[in-house]
Amino acid sequence: MGAGVGTRTAEAERLRVARAAAVLGERATAARVAALTDREPGEIRAIIAELARAGLILGDGRPHPDMAALVLRELPGEECRALHAGAAELLCREGLPAVTVAAHLVEAGDARGSWAAQVLLEVADRAFEADELDSAGTYLELAYRASRRADERAGIATRLVAVEWRINPSGRTRNFGRLKAALRTGRVPCPELPMTVLQMLWHGHILHADHALLRLRREADAALGDRLEFLGAWLRYTHPVQAQRHSWLLTAPRPAASGSPAPHRDSAHRQGAALLDGLWKQRPPEETAAAAQRVLAQHRLAPDTVEVLVAAVDCLLHTDRLAAADAWCASLLAEATARRAPTWQALFATARAETLLRKGNPVEAAGHATAALNLLPAEQLGVWLGRAVAVLVRALTAQGRHVEAAAQLERPLPRAVFETRFALGYLRARGEHCLAIGLLGEAERHFRRCGRLMTEWGLDFAWLAPWRNDLAAVSLAAGESRQARAFATRHLDAIGGAERHHSGGVSLRLLAATGDPLRRVTLLRRAAALARSGGDELELATVLADLGAAYRALGEADRARPPLREAARLAETSGAEPLLARLQVDSSPGPRDAMGGNGFEALSPAERRVAELAASGNRNRDIAETLDITTSTVEQHLTRVYRKLSVARRSELRFALAARTAAGGRTATG
Repeated sequence: MGAGVGTRTAEAERLRVARAAAVLGERATAARVAALTDREPGEIRAIIAELARAGLILGDGRPHPDMAALVLRELPGEECRALHAGAAELLCREGLPAVTVAAHLVEAGDARGSWAAQVLLEVADRAFEADELDSAGTYLELAYRASRRADERAGIATRLVAVEWRINPSGRTRNFGRLKAALRTGRVPCPELPMTVLQMLWHGHILHADHALLRLRREADAALGDRLEFLGAWLRYTHPVQAQRHSWLLTAPRPAASGSPAPHRDSAHRQGAALLDGLWKQRPPEETAAAAQRVLAQHRLAPDTVEVLVAAVDCLLHTDRLAAADAWCASLLAEATARRAPTWQALFATARAETLLRKGNPVEAAGHATAALNLLPAEQLGVWLGRAVAVLVRALTAQGRHVEAAAQLERPLPRAVFETRFALGYLRARGEHCLAIGLLGEAERHFRRCGRLMTEWGLDFAWLAPWRNDLAAVSLAAGESRQARAFATRHLDAIGGAERHHSGGVSLRLLAATGDPLRRVTLLRRAAALARSGGDELELATVLADLGAAYRALGEADRARPPLREAARLAETSGAEPLLARLQVDSSPGPRDAMGGNGFEALSPAERRVAELAASGNRNRDIAETLDITTSTVEQHLTRVYRKLSVARRSELRFALAARTAAGGRTATG
């Protein structure tokens, strides 16, 4: 009997040692196994020797891989977690690499003590820099739970938000709630406040942003000088209401602290601030464009440079460097895609959509804007939703897809959008849509509101939004030539001459429509030269169409034909159906009509029914009950619908299906 008990005890000890060795893995030694099992080293060495003779242990204590896999597979969960927790503490005391210790903490699923938090923070930083976001998030969450200091937990919360921001910039996550709570209690580390301000303003949390900015005013030292300088410039550019409320960012001297490092004169933030400052001071466009190119060439896409790089691309747009802007957008978009950062993808897809629209390519512009809206749920885009929707509406309007544009304009936008520069593009988009469908009073109201906001914000720069040209277009449509001439002339005065900015050519085209045929030809030839050099094919097509009409009015049919032919070619290339209709060119059938082979017409009857029900807000289970099919069948239909309609999520279905409504309307009226 005693021998049997002894045998079972010996077997239990061997199993205990085998489990400890399996958990320690390649780091296992007799001494470490003894420490982990709380046994004497001599006793453990004897057991290891037995296991080694059986081929289960290699060397001093390392387990055979097959034995380790078998033991770990059968190890009870609670005991496994306890062994990993013990191994982590043991290896940390011995000074082993943080990544080794952290691996055991992750397997333990829990951590206690400041030592564990520090280890996890170290490996989280490395994972974040390597774009291993899932690992970084896991380490940081464990560190948050391990820490017992409120200040440290607040700092970890900011890092957790930074990690998830690339893939899920939502204002409703647990980590974002932690960050807001830390802001309210004043515990967010001062160096993290500039980024926190931008995250709060992204979602329109004005009071939280104000709180962070007030703390920065009191506590920031010289080490934050560059970041504060850029923050002030960015607020003036993108969040002008906040810039006016916190004007100290633009005027106050930077606080200094003894021992603080001086700001780096070539930092991305300092260069970005100087770049935006050049816009306000209206430095020569070639200087601003060259500075933007330097910023883009010298600084890598990173969490703290995203806004700087967006500003640089925007400066290329504002200075009419469309080819350079398009190339940089494509490069940054490719990098964001390769690094699996949908938030960055959405920002640069939208910027590229705006660039393509400026180049007179509304078809591709609409494609990139739609892609941006598909990358993230609309609520996660925050105030940036205004920019994406504005570009998409303008692109759809240019193509004559007015029903789809109207559907996009029904999207609810955050109220905070109308305290940002994105409101300007959105109001212009609404105005252009209303002008295109004949609602002249509504169009004028939107354009005037755009101009009023620009004046109130101190941003009445023609390169930002040419609202006077927009009002001139409305006046022309209303038959008020004198008023149209006044608005177009005021715009030319604002930019200092037609050749100073691409919108000057538009002013010349509008002025031409108010004059006699001879003067009209002169102005339109100047406008055509500017549009051609500026790279805007749709504007060039519009000018050439007007020029051809002007020649016809003078009875010079031979001179009218070349510009009209070129206008028709450019309009067809651009997908500008309204201009093609004006030129009486039949472009159908084509990929832009209705929804072609990859659109609604490609859906089977069953897929159409499922798509329409899903777009109306029905859940999969409700659709299954309505159509008397299984939930699995509904999911399969939706997968095919998403692919054929080129949408990524349910919330975008109703906008994609608006194209079907538009096509149906054209068929009915045809």
